[in-house]
Amino acid sequence: MSKREVFHSSDDPRRLHIGPPGQRTTPGDFGLWAANLDQDNLFTQVAATARKLYELPPAATTDQGLETLKDITRLRSMLDAAEAAVIADSYEHAVKASTAQGAQDPLIEAPNDALQDQSSQYYGIDPSEETVIRSSFVAETAIALRSTEANARDRLFMAEGLRHLCPETLEELSRGEITTRTAQEIVKQSQDLDPEDVQHMQQTLLPIARTATDSAVAHRARKIHERLHPRPIEERHKKSAEDRKVSYWNEPNGMSVIQLYMPAENTLSIINTVNWHAAQHNDPDDERTEQQRRLDIICDALLDGWPAGGGTPLKARVAVTIPALEMLTDPQRALADLEGYGPIPIGTALRIAKDAPSFMKVLTDPWSGAVIDVGREKYRPSKALRDLLRNRDICCRFPGCNRPAETSEIDHIEAWASGGHTSRTNTHLLCKRHQMFKHALGWQATYLPDGSVNWRSPHGVVCIELPGSVTNVQNFDFEKDQTPMLPTVQLNERVRKVLGWFESTDEDTG
Repeated sequence: MSKREVFHSSDDPRRLHIGPPGQRTTPGDFGLWAANLDQDNLFTQVAATARKLYELPPAATTDQGLETLKDITRLRSMLDAAEAAVIADSYEHAVKASTAQGAQDPLIEAPNDALQDQSSQYYGIDPSEETVIRSSFVAETAIALRSTEANARDRLFMAEGLRHLCPETLEELSRGEITTRTAQEIVKQSQDLDPEDVQHMQQTLLPIARTATDSAVAHRARKIHERLHPRPIEERHKKSAEDRKVSYWNEPNGMSVIQLYMPAENTLSIINTVNWHAAQHNDPDDERTEQQRRLDIICDALLDGWPAGGGTPLKARVAVTIPALEMLTDPQRALADLEGYGPIPIGTALRIAKDAPSFMKVLTDPWSGAVIDVGREKYRPSKALRDLLRNRDICCRFPGCNRPAETSEIDHIEAWASGGHTSRTNTHLLCKRHQMFKHALGWQATYLPDGSVNWRSPHGVVCIELPGSVTNVQNFDFEKDQTPMLPTVQLNERVRKVLGWFESTDEDTG
């Protein structure tokens, strides 16, 4: 995969029949009066509804409580409408400004232009290209909203649809007449439809949406979309099958979820096969539930080649995390870390360690949890640095990014070309996509003494990103005999000597 393909691989495939960015109108294009009128439409009712809720007495009956819930729902819809308008207009301003004067905000000190130009050429991108501007804007929006880039991308898509294709839906949402879920469904089902058909959809659904449930509106919207779609469903099914994929995400308590996106006929075939094998199992001593047996059958088939096979040669890497003070006082408290997931029970780690390709000791700071050293018995210094960063950072250090360490690379916070050193205080892990942001799109990173990185976006949004291994940010109170994080670890004489802490005596002060 080329550098350019890496950057553009996450482009949004959703399609709305609206004009290209930079050529769409915003209320400000019609003068200050129009801009202020739009601002009033978006926020006047927000203020009035919030004031009404503020002045309401506490609910004394169930009826009063339900009426208050209705007002809260209306307020939430109004705020979401205002958010959508602000996101859509801000993106339009970003595209227009970047087209006119480049991606860098003129109020922010520009980085080394020559280095940025070289980075743009290296990554094969043009900072003034719309897809590049969109990606950087999504990242900035995610920081402003304190959400993920995926969530910010979804919000931008909905904002563009409401602002530029479904203005009647945006109007109803801004008055609190419909829910955000309904507005999102109307935009979603507007994909690939001509503006005239979208208008017909709004005229059909909005009167119903004022009182109907979200699910009822969604069902009708999907039926209208299927009836009005210009391409036959067979053709669309074939195209969707090309997007089949496997994805996964982590859940609490040492669990994860695997999701398979594939044609429905394959899904049904797999489920029917699993159900058949589960039904054949009639061992009276088996205490597993039916759901547990079904899952175990799938795992056996994939991992061990069930019903016959040698199993997968791929095993998990296990890293054992040893907090520094606990290593001295209670080694049995060491936590295991399953690379790519996080903390797991030590017993689970030991069961899989015998098949793991490596078993690594990791030393952590006892109060912040940040990784400060790794076992180096078998590694050259460069490999040791990589191990340290992988266990300290856990994933890409760009705000909100969770791409794992194995798909990220060592990046110099202060550029090597500018004199930056290859050390743990000047390196962190960044995925290829966010390396481009930093080197070619004007994102700035500054290393702080506590190990965190201060990020500044091209338009001045600031975010401090902590290392992924940090679990506690409380300052240690030196007046206490123990830390808030590790209350069972006493600061005895041995520990104080290791830390270099010595209580003064009368002789020392005399």
